[in-house]
Amino acid sequence: MPPLVALFAWPVVVAILFQRLRLPLAILVAIVAGYLLLPSSTEIDLPLLPALNKHTVPVLSVLLMIVLVAARDRTAHHVPGLLPRHPLARLFLLLVAVGAFLTVITNGETLVYGPTVIPGLRPYDGFSEVLTAIMLILPLLVARKYLADPASHRLLLLVLCIAGLAYSLLALFEVRMSPQLNRWVYGFFPHSWAQHFRGGGFRPVVFLGHGLWLAIFFSATVLATLGLARVDPKRRGLFLAAAVWLLLTLVLCKSLGALAITLALIPFAFFLGIRGQLLVAAIIAGLFLTYPMVRASNLVPLDRIMDAAASIDEQRASSLQTRLVNEDRLLAKAQERPLFGWGGWSRWRVFNEDGVDITISDGAWIIEIGARGWMGYAGKFGLLTVPILLLFLGRRRSGVGMETSVLALIMAGNLMDMIPNGTMTVLTWLFAGALWGRLEWQGQEVAQTEREPASALRSAYRRPVSEPTAALAEMPTIPSAHETVYTRQTQRVYRQKRSPR
Repeated sequence: MPPLVALFAWPVVVAILFQRLRLPLAILVAIVAGYLLLPSSTEIDLPLLPALNKHTVPVLSVLLMIVLVAARDRTAHHVPGLLPRHPLARLFLLLVAVGAFLTVITNGETLVYGPTVIPGLRPYDGFSEVLTAIMLILPLLVARKYLADPASHRLLLLVLCIAGLAYSLLALFEVRMSPQLNRWVYGFFPHSWAQHFRGGGFRPVVFLGHGLWLAIFFSATVLATLGLARVDPKRRGLFLAAAVWLLLTLVLCKSLGALAITLALIPFAFFLGIRGQLLVAAIIAGLFLTYPMVRASNLVPLDRIMDAAASIDEQRASSLQTRLVNEDRLLAKAQERPLFGWGGWSRWRVFNEDGVDITISDGAWIIEIGARGWMGYAGKFGLLTVPILLLFLGRRRSGVGMETSVLALIMAGNLMDMIPNGTMTVLTWLFAGALWGRLEWQGQEVAQTEREPASALRSAYRRPVSEPTAALAEMPTIPSAHETVYTRQTQRVYRQKRSPR
């Protein structure tokens, strides 16, 4: 199938999903299936507009169908408004949008590295960068509005579990037969073949851009399935068996980082309560948010990390050493323009005197700081980390359930993987949006609870009166100024005669 045909056909698939499924399920299946099945490294780059690819086409299709059919879906629960109401969320959104434009404005000069010439950015590019930033956070806005309630969080975990089980069959096929599915279906291989031949075997890719992306997806499915085993005790055995299957698939994906993250989080997902899970997720989110500053200050014990990696695998230790050297180079260049960064078009990368690019960029955090500076980093990763912190701080007031705390753990695992890898995907923003929505959903519940006493009083006031009360209502009222002993006695006798024995 030509890759562009698959992209253009996906809106039709999304329209069918919205006709057959409830709104939250249709949103989840459209975005998750689009991420897993559409071709990587294929996009339509229109002038000024953001690129249309497997990350943007499903979300735009979902947004279009929401506009067309969401108003008719009476069963959908959602929070009001398109933008988050929390002031921190709005601040981060402003940083992302304004920071993208200021990055372009401050990078108008041409960069020359020997024979390599990189043109400066124009104001025209600023509008494109802002639209690209908006497109990036659209999954967050959609999930925050329509996937905010606890039932939607349980549904999200279930969709991850089922998608992981189905995708594991394709991954295991590539483990045995080599990564060929993308070539057979779309006619090309999305990455370097050499990186997917490891230890005498193959690292699967399926239809994602790299085996690392596939591994962190299976990591999320393992944690989601364990969460379902906690949430649904009646089918605990079934979900535990599915979690073991997915964990074995993850082991065969040959990704040490994703496997280590999963093994570290499994005890917390399976044994800790809601408070403990949110505490662990909040600690990881806080460490990730401050990691670049600690890394730039040379406070990370790199020697101990290298020794630990070498004790496991010398080849992996060498790969880690290469990443750390490149991080140092990129950090040094990023410090030259710390606030707004260097912009796109590889301007943030390091070139030697011969104009050759000598850097390997892996971590999502260093890519963001180099391209868009600390302002872009604070806005983008604030949106990803702060909802976890807020959920932990307000756990007693918000009444968070196990489905939400497990989702926070999944988000924390993705954050851990974004330190060495650039595994920020549409699913990452979907998880973050669901967590932001849970904060506002609790606000809705609190507001409704606060209104209930007044509603109860009104309903009691309108309740049909009993026979004695009706009889009293028929009695003539006597002004207090003319009230006498006789009139009070008469009223008591009348009440006694009319009251039931």
